[in-house]
Amino acid sequence: MTEGDDELKGIWSGRLLPIMIATQLVMAIVAFDGLAIVAALPSITGDLGRVALAPWVISAFLATSAVAGIVAGPVIDAVGVRRTFRVTGVWFLLTSAGAVVAPSMEALIAIRVAQGMGGGLLVSVVMASVGLSFPHRLRPRAFAATSLVWGLMGFGGPAVVGLLLTFGGWRFIFGLQVPLTVLALLVGWSALPSTRDRPERVHTDLRGIFLIAGFTVAMLIGASQLGVRWGVAIVGVIVAVITGWLYWRYADRVDEPVLRRTHLMRFPLNRIHLTVGLILVAGLSDAYLPLYVQTTRGQSASVAAFSVLFVTVGWTSSAFIVSRLLDRWREVDAILLGAILIVPSVAAAGVTVAWDLPLATVFASFFVMGMAIGFVSTAGLTLLQSSSSDTEMGRVNSAHQFIRTLGITFSVTVGGAILLTVVDFQVGDVEAVRQVLSGDEVDAGSETLAAIGDGLTAVMGFAWLMSVGCLWSAWTLRRRMSSLSSDSGLSDG
Repeated sequence: MTEGDDELKGIWSGRLLPIMIATQLVMAIVAFDGLAIVAALPSITGDLGRVALAPWVISAFLATSAVAGIVAGPVIDAVGVRRTFRVTGVWFLLTSAGAVVAPSMEALIAIRVAQGMGGGLLVSVVMASVGLSFPHRLRPRAFAATSLVWGLMGFGGPAVVGLLLTFGGWRFIFGLQVPLTVLALLVGWSALPSTRDRPERVHTDLRGIFLIAGFTVAMLIGASQLGVRWGVAIVGVIVAVITGWLYWRYADRVDEPVLRRTHLMRFPLNRIHLTVGLILVAGLSDAYLPLYVQTTRGQSASVAAFSVLFVTVGWTSSAFIVSRLLDRWREVDAILLGAILIVPSVAAAGVTVAWDLPLATVFASFFVMGMAIGFVSTAGLTLLQSSSSDTEMGRVNSAHQFIRTLGITFSVTVGGAILLTVVDFQVGDVEAVRQVLSGDEVDAGSETLAAIGDGLTAVMGFAWLMSVGCLWSAWTLRRRMSSLSSDSGLSDG
């Protein structure tokens, strides 16, 4: 922090202005990528073929970005935020340009692997930049602005994607990333914090990276095959457990592991990771709400597509509320408030789905779920960074981003497995559900429609169990933080 921090009027003032522009451009690019590529898959497969490989256009990016986010931590702490931003920004720019001209599905997937590396590194740079550049009182507002970017992408993204696919095709989606990345590089090239006037040597922990990559890929494969290919799912889970255990032992025996155990297990970092991870698993069960709205409730595809925005809007709204609330509240109090909200809101969502109550009540429940996530996520990030030193800011933020990615992935994949399992048990055939999820228009029978509703109810039951775990974690975090504050006050006295 600099001496002028107290004079800053807000996140869009003084030396923070170019940092905000650069970091929010990066988050907009990443948010747009996640939304646009899903919508563009039919167009991609229609042009390049190899339909069976299509899911890897998304999965390859997610897997490598998760691993790259971990690798980013030691790199940022060794060479600084600014240098990391420059190199990874150029890398992301080149890979985006490569995706525009990809000649085959295999080539596109290979490019997406490389692009995911740059994307994961850039997100970690954004998080570290907030912790290193912004005074404590302004960090919640910076995170709230990031939530707004995601919200805007949720609202305006479908229209932009539709225009690009109509008039230019899927290649224009990657093409749009090129000028946006160039603009982010121009604005942030010299504005982002240096943190390292004399860079240190980057320790490349290849064995640790290999083990974490193995754990991540095995978990993705295992979770995605639950309810589909149980044999593959079980093998994936076993491999994930083994590689995770091997890394845990390995990280305790080397001096410079890619992910330190202390950045996962030190209090309060451990409770922050757990609380945020659990609320993401519980609150992002809305991934299959569009399927339910379109099939069981018989709404149009456009209404179904926009149903997921209620969680996004709730998240964005509460992020702004908590950014102001933390002027008077402690972070742990805001985290506990969100954890309290998630339990009844998930229960209400399950009841509204199970009893076929009006869609307005369903959407209202998911809106409150989004608000709960916003409280816990924003306050959790602020507490995480205030509990870390500048020299470890990159690694701590990378570890947390890795946990968040795992939580989101676990929520979507396990939720899908539960839903398909219920449908398979009641109907004996899940092919109609898979076709709808792939974007096909299918006339499913009444029994299948009812089973989809029951499946989503079961997903909400699982989400409710996770929300109770989140409340327990948030309560223990607050109690221990209050105890430490009392002990510190007695010591000072």
